[in-house]
Amino acid sequence: MKKSHPALFLGLLLLGTPAANATPAPYLTPGPMSVDKDKNIVYTALTTARAVTMTPLNNPAATERIPLPQDPNDILLSPDGTTLYAACGGARGTVEIISLPSKKTQSTIPVGHTPQSLALGPGGKHLYVANRFSNTLSVIDLAQGKVTLTLPAIREPRTLLATQDGKTLAIANFLPNQPSNGLEIAAKITLVDIPTHTIRTHVTLPNGSQSVLGLIEAPDGKSLYTVHIVSQYGLPLTQLDRGWANTNALSIIDHAKGTVLATVLLDDMDNGAANPSALTLGPDNKLYIALAGTHELLTLDIPSLNKGLNDYFVGKRNDRHNTYANELTTSLSFTAPFKKRIPLQGRGPIALQTHGKDILVSNRYSTFLEKHTPDAPTPPPGTLHTTTIPLGTEPTPDAIRRGEIAFNDATLCFQRWHSCATCHPDGRADGLNWDQMNDGLGNPKNTKSLLFSHITPPCMITGIRASAELAVRKGITHILMTVQPENIALDMDAYLKNMRPLESPYLAPLDARQRKKLQEKGRELFDRAECSICHTGENHTDLQLHDVGTGTDNDKERPFDTPTLREIWRTAPYLYDGHAKTIRDVLTTHNPENKHGNTKDLTKEELEILELYINTL
Repeated sequence: MKKSHPALFLGLLLLGTPAANATPAPYLTPGPMSVDKDKNIVYTALTTARAVTMTPLNNPAATERIPLPQDPNDILLSPDGTTLYAACGGARGTVEIISLPSKKTQSTIPVGHTPQSLALGPGGKHLYVANRFSNTLSVIDLAQGKVTLTLPAIREPRTLLATQDGKTLAIANFLPNQPSNGLEIAAKITLVDIPTHTIRTHVTLPNGSQSVLGLIEAPDGKSLYTVHIVSQYGLPLTQLDRGWANTNALSIIDHAKGTVLATVLLDDMDNGAANPSALTLGPDNKLYIALAGTHELLTLDIPSLNKGLNDYFVGKRNDRHNTYANELTTSLSFTAPFKKRIPLQGRGPIALQTHGKDILVSNRYSTFLEKHTPDAPTPPPGTLHTTTIPLGTEPTPDAIRRGEIAFNDATLCFQRWHSCATCHPDGRADGLNWDQMNDGLGNPKNTKSLLFSHITPPCMITGIRASAELAVRKGITHILMTVQPENIALDMDAYLKNMRPLESPYLAPLDARQRKKLQEKGRELFDRAECSICHTGENHTDLQLHDVGTGTDNDKERPFDTPTLREIWRTAPYLYDGHAKTIRDVLTTHNPENKHGNTKDLTKEELEILELYINTL
């Protein structure tokens, strides 16, 4: 056997080794898709790779990438296929207008914080943009190439849909926006009148509705479908069986009347359909729903569903307060005859598109799209239901990435009812109160963001867990209610430790001079009000428990953990049981004894400055 030359071996070794200062390749994280049906091309947003792929479906090997200046959150193809719109970035969000087929950016239009969803108005004159953290809707006049109107949304607008009749724009608001100690807490769908660009109404989903994603128009054009979680937050978290804690739902909305026609559950009796994330109408008169938590595609036969609802509501008045309608939100058997669940090869399906006879699936944690053909013969049990369309390569997942995947994986949960992300979307909070067993029953507490949890112990509102490491492991045991290998918890630790705060949307309207003035005056008021006694240091917490007079009933005079104020703007409502809707409420209405900061002598203007300052931390 010939010996290798040492110099040649070293040269080959160096060629195969990345430079020490080379930027590591990004994860792809496929997201929204848009299909050119005439040219048989699918465009896919690579949401952590600053690019869009352009894949000829008859030749996937010819996939190309269109580079972008920021990560794309959504993409939309113009009806004539000549322009691709990409909603990109975070605090300095933009819409990139890309000319096709040259694949060159034609113009860049600044919009709000984290533009999340796009929709075109009638005739393609206006492009609508949902800005998730600005809580706004940008209306872009495409002829002028700029935003000409900004409308308020409720909380974290995530999905837009313009109805085919050109009359209504629907906005799915991701989270509830009420104090969480009330009797009814739920996210809403906002309906905008397109001809006048005015808000027509807000449609309240059933109690406990949160994490609203996906909007699509029903075949009859009279109603809309959306998917979301229904949290049973009013029950003590002692079990998960039969949807005790969280269920997963489809709501049907009459957009002309602005009412919820019905909400039905997607789960089975002993098998949750966790984290529904998108939906599309198939060519076979079925509704297809992506289940991000269980890595499945769920189908609902629309004619059978409609007949079942008609039969159910015969002689029964249907409104959202009606007993019979509410029964459907707890029925795990109603949809059983109409649905089927299809296992996917990828992990975390996040977007769907119908193309001809096929359903295309984009999986957040995979490097390929999947294609499911509804009229194809049903494969034998245990065999694949889909084919894959490669999008590229990415690094082997490290601990942080594995932790993110596990955090969003409901298959780690008993009967797959929920994932960690169900109550902590993006590692933050769902805006609800939960009655956990860790500090006794009958005293529900508001969900906390997990940002900086590993460096601001103790954990939980009552400080019942000495560290986030312990809280993660207890969460697996008592919230997912399973036993997992230690490496799962270690990976989740790595993911949570790596989370970084987003820039506050309250800073965006301020120039450098205004920011400096706010920092100086806000800090002076923060110190004068004695907020800095407990909210001290880089993370604005002394890591101690204090009784600041906010406890009521069984929690009266109880000390609570001093939370970090970093990214506090994102995690309303506030206080231990969420009874303060805003930071202003914390400083005023819910501080009558002046124990939670010395705020009673502050003027209205000073309170405004202090509130703004806290919301920019």
